[in-house]
Amino acid sequence: MVLKEKISIITGAGSGIGRASALLFSKQGATVVVADLNEQMGMETVELISGQNGQAVFQQINVADASDVKRLMDFTHKQYGKIDILFNNAGIEYFTTIEDTTEEEWSRTIDTNLKGVFLGLKYVLPIMRNQRYGSIINMASVAGLAAWPGLGVYSAAKGGVVLLSKAAAAEYGKYGIRVNSLCPGSIRTPLLEEQFFGKMKDPAAAELQLLRHYPLNRLGSPEEVANAAVFLASDSASFVTGQAFGVDGGLSSFVGDLIQ
Repeated sequence: MVLKEKISIITGAGSGIGRASALLFSKQGATVVVADLNEQMGMETVELISGQNGQAVFQQINVADASDVKRLMDFTHKQYGKIDILFNNAGIEYFTTIEDTTEEEWSRTIDTNLKGVFLGLKYVLPIMRNQRYGSIINMASVAGLAAWPGLGVYSAAKGGVVLLSKAAAAEYGKYGIRVNSLCPGSIRTPLLEEQFFGKMKDPAAAELQLLRHYPLNRLGSPEEVANAAVFLASDSASFVTGQAFGVDGGLSSFVGDLIQ
């Protein structure tokens, strides 16, 4: 149990990678503060953790709202006396060209995916600095490392997460705080099914086309990303900071199916 007695916060823990990570963090011994905008789904995650004899509590927050994020950090610190791990996981995605992206979609994407990470850092870092330890994991994407047509605004936000994480790692390493970003490829989550495949005329054909770009020839699972998050959160990664950690089935190392 590599996270035994650790106090962790996971945003966007009501579904997908966030839920899988919450369940795995709990199995590895952590107490999990499940943070999500959707109360019903967040409480479902808490119940799943309770069902495996884990410890969890729900907090409803909007990660783009500074007062909500500050309240989350204050609650956790007051309740448990420390915050060992913060996983800034919450995110949204619109699959559209830059010219077809509305200003509202731009604002929601940047506010949730980038500003939400900034606010998490802003309000947890003073607590971790006083503790002189902590692990922060920020959800980025392979789309934050290279351009994907149709994901320009999403890429802008996730690219910002990668560099913001590196900056935080550089600034706060002297306090024993590690900051890394996770860069998944295509993971079979509700977000992918709805916002990517759901936009296609033939979702099955679109998936087959997408798989041609993956050396492992398959999509990833939320549990596989959760495994990487546990590693980064744990003392096994005690000398790992400032990294953009890929969980992408080889996608970022492959130039595509040019030969075929």
